Amino acid sequence: MTRGLFAVLGVGLLAVAGVVGYHFLGSEPPPGRDIAQEARDDLERRNFTPLSAPLAELLADPAYAAVPTQADPLLGNPAPDFTLTDVDGKAWSLADAVKQGPVVLVFYYGYHCNHCVSQLFALDKDLAKFRELGTTVVAVSADPPETTRERYKRYGAFGFPVLTDPGYKVAEKYHAFTPGKSDGEDGNQLHGTFVIDRRGHVVWANRGDQPFTENRTLLREIHRREPRP
Repeated sequence: MTRGLFAVLGVGLLAVAGVVGYHFLGSEPPPGRDIAQEARDDLERRNFTPLSAPLAELLADPAYAAVPTQADPLLGNPAPDFTLTDVDGKAWSLADAVKQGPVVLVFYYGYHCNHCVSQLFALDKDLAKFRELGTTVVAVSADPPETTRERYKRYGAFGFPVLTDPGYKVAEKYHAFTPGKSDGEDGNQLHGTFVIDRRGHVVWANRGDQPFTENRTLLREIHRREPRP
């Protein structure tokens, strides 16, 4: 679905597997909307619950069926490197991050989209589990830093970096954004979730019109590639 369609409708309605989300074009939702609460409601519709069991138990459970990676042109290849700024204007580099361990990289539409932000809320709730595996979580959108800072003041900050990608340049490298074919034509934006190992290679990928909130799969994939005691 293109952003141009949202410009016509004003409000985009996505319904996949019974999950409904609202995506407002631009960075400012209509007055009176509480995007954070709508994101929490979206997680409830998805039956999302934070991972409360010990990490070792979650990783060893033979009954759990992890979500397989999608086929992706980046799979098995070096992740495109980038340096972007966070909400405070500080530079964040993928090359530097993978020196410390695996990275979970998320592309989302922005903090004007409730079902997009629901993935960030879900990651934040399970962030301690990712840290146990030495993993960095980072989220990227085209929102300018001042927009994210305003949302933080209103709803609270996440425990991981949220970066600004002007013009969707990095998203395009990860095939999470396709530019319009002609001047003035809107591009097509997708959600994207990638696991990048400490070698800097993409080892798991998911792209589509819905955010990925199965954090247990991400943890299992990280552990499978880089097991810890």
